Amino acid sequence: MNIHNEIIKELKSKGAKGNLTTQTQFSSIGLDSLDLMDMITILEDRLSIFVPDDKLLEIKTIKDLENVIAELTK
Repeated sequence: MNIHNEIIKELKSKGAKGNLTTQTQFSSIGLDSLDLMDMITILEDRLSIFVPDDKLLEIKTIKDLENVIAELTK
């Protein structure tokens, strides 16, 4: 499973448009903290992981989220 593709797919389902790169900040595409939490919850269920609260504060870009998920799926 490609983590990047899963994140992009979920962002597009939430209405994100344009060129989504690893450096895209969630705030720049209109995702507020509640939207981000909702997306993370969906990804947690889909990937059978749990993102600890302290990791949530680190997530600002798509790459940040990819890194957290990659770390949790090792």
